[in-house]
This record gives sequence, structure tokens and C-alpha cells, in this order.
Amino acid sequence: MSRASTSSYSEVKLVVTVVHNFLTPLASPFTTPPHGHGSRAIALIPAGTTVATFGGLGLPRHEFDMYPSERRSRSIQVNLDLIFLGPQAREPGDSINHSCDPNCGMRNATSVVTMREVEEGEELTFDYAMSDASNYDEFDCNCNSVLCRGTVRADDWKLEPLRHRYAGYFSPYIQRLIASEKRGALLTKNDVELLMSSYDKDPVRALTQSLRKVFGMPHATWHTLIERVEHDAARRSLLFAHDEVSLDQLVSLLNETRGAGL
Repeated sequence: MSRASTSSYSEVKLVVTVVHNFLTPLASPFTTPPHGHGSRAIALIPAGTTVATFGGLGLPRHEFDMYPSERRSRSIQVNLDLIFLGPQAREPGDSINHSCDPNCGMRNATSVVTMREVEEGEELTFDYAMSDASNYDEFDCNCNSVLCRGTVRADDWKLEPLRHRYAGYFSPYIQRLIASEKRGALLTKNDVELLMSSYDKDPVRALTQSLRKVFGMPHATWHTLIERVEHDAARRSLLFAHDEVSLDQLVSLLNETRGAGL
């Protein structure tokens, strides 16, 4: 398809954000060779206690992917296209591990809170489904709990049992994703006709409007929507760069499916 121009619709310049790590004095980090690092309670921790805050450098996904895997593993996602990259050197607040049967949850985008009373000697854990919806840290799980899923994946937040179990303990942006699913809808025939008629003039704007309806996210930016559409880093980068072939493939998909399966 040919077009007159490609706009900078919904482009937002990210302001770099740095947040410091924190670990409660009621817990202490420990090393678990060869698996890594964790933190355990050194005294009784009441339910509802903030035990850790993840920090680091706030980056969009395409910049985050350029850093070493070890540093990326000490990170937390705070929005669809914003991840706090852990500091260069490990800090105490970095060391809260995943469990499929955790004793902690997310208080907000970066802080971890106890969901129940934690006994002295217990390891502090939370379920990464509470905070991550991107595939930067997927792995086979060996938490060995009776609830272990076997794998930790980017779309675990979609699992109905987890939504039920962790209600009130998801990161705010995941709570918004859950709410947006109720608003999302397939494109109508008129929607598709409008998409196709306006696409050549301004493809990014036309696709943004259609994807906002499909995902139920009426104010989402282009980068946020592409994070929902595409998990492959290379293809995602092409869409961020307004690659013509990639844009044409996306509009063809919407034309054929009206958003089903996205």
C-alpha cells in the first residue's frame, strides 16, 4: 500500500526515571547457589507490611532489551512499555523471588507487601504474574509448591484462578489490563471500512484508533498498543519504527479478523 506520509501520532518522549531499591529491616538477603538470591524474614512480619521496593532505571522495552540478561532479570515492569531496569550492582531490594504460592503481592507498581503474616525464617516471594505482562523474564519454574504452574509466562495474569486468588495484589497497570478486557470489542464492518479508507493517509493514526477499540484502551499510545499486539522484539521494533511492510501486515490482519485473537 502507498501513502502520502506517516505521522508521529501518539509519540511520547519518555522522561528517564530512577527509583531506589528498599528491603525491610525485618528481612535479610541470602544467596541460594546455584539458583541465585533471595530474601527471608529475620523476625515475624505482620500482614500488610511493605517489605521491598524495586528500583532502577525506567526504560521503554526496546532500550531495556539492550542490557545484559543478568541485570534485566533484576527488573520489574510498571507499564506495558516501561520497565525499571535493576541497578548495575545487586541491591537488597532486588532479591525477592517468584513463587506460584507466594506470601507477598504488589502494593503498587514497585512495592511488595505481605499478603499474610510471614514467620521468621520464611523466604519472601511474590508471583511474577502480579507484575509482568511482557516476555522479558519467562522461565521454567522450580518453586516446588503444590500450586506450581511449571512455567512462568508473560500472559499468566490472564489465568482466571490467579485473577481470583490475587485480587487486589496485581500491579496497577495489570489491573487496568484486566479492566480493559471488559471494554474491548471486535471491529464492526463500519470500523474496518473507516480503517481501510484512512490508512493510506495516516497509517499509524488509523491503526491506533482501531487497536484502542479492540483492546478497550481508549487513551493508549502507539507504543503501548504495539506491546499488546506483538511479543517478538524484532517485529515490535519494526512497528515502532513505522516500517511499511509491518504496518501493512497489521492492517491486513485487522481487516481479516477484526481484532479476533489479538
